[in-house]
Amino acid sequence: MTKLLFPLMNHKNAITMTTLSVIAVFAIASFAGFEISDIDAVTVAVQPSKYVFVEGISTTAEFKFRDGTEISPFQLFTQTGGFGTTTLEATLRAQTGSNIAQNDGGEKTGRSKPAFTLEKNVGGTPYLYEAADEAQKYILNTGMEFPYKFFDVTVYLTAGGDTLRSFEYTDCQTKSYLVTTRSDNEEGYTGKGFVYVDQFTFECDGYTPRNPSMDKLNVVEHAKTISSSDLRSTDKWSSGFKASQ
Repeated sequence: MTKLLFPLMNHKNAITMTTLSVIAVFAIASFAGFEISDIDAVTVAVQPSKYVFVEGISTTAEFKFRDGTEISPFQLFTQTGGFGTTTLEATLRAQTGSNIAQNDGGEKTGRSKPAFTLEKNVGGTPYLYEAADEAQKYILNTGMEFPYKFFDVTVYLTAGGDTLRSFEYTDCQTKSYLVTTRSDNEEGYTGKGFVYVDQFTFECDGYTPRNPSMDKLNVVEHAKTISSSDLRSTDKWSSGFKASQ
């Protein structure tokens, strides 16, 4: 009886610890200001229920700061740079010992700098707000380092728990931030109401687009077969077969 009691107690303790761990995870998620819609798929922040998205496609952004990770739903997402090239104008420099300006070699073509904008309802993103506030505070000191100066962002476009596209940005900086009010013309006063939104603009040094649909097409399944050399090992035979004596 004693031997049976201890395994039962250990099993009960394991269930209790697992339950507490799950509660802790959801508590952290609630503190960060988002809800988890499908823990088996990519983490998706739940959009406000009154918003309508065509085909159910919505945007979730994951920010990775030095102090932690923050996930939030966004209603508007626009890429403004990162695809194609850009041409830099020729710069002029003064010749040594002379006041004559000299061209440094003409125009130069480089990759377009990754940039994008995001818009969401006000609230729920303390880390992101801190990054925007610090960027404004030190805007005249471009060489100064501060905790939230650089961060990584992954933007997910999802529908029904599936990721349709995702975009990974690295070494990002906040270039602009403002709060504005949106309404549906006069209907804001007569029923639909007003919404206060955050508008962010970011520039990044790295950019990697992801195409999950193509990744699935490129997965090659291999048949589970046994070679002739493996037939010598009777432990690999299916049940019902045995070696003759």
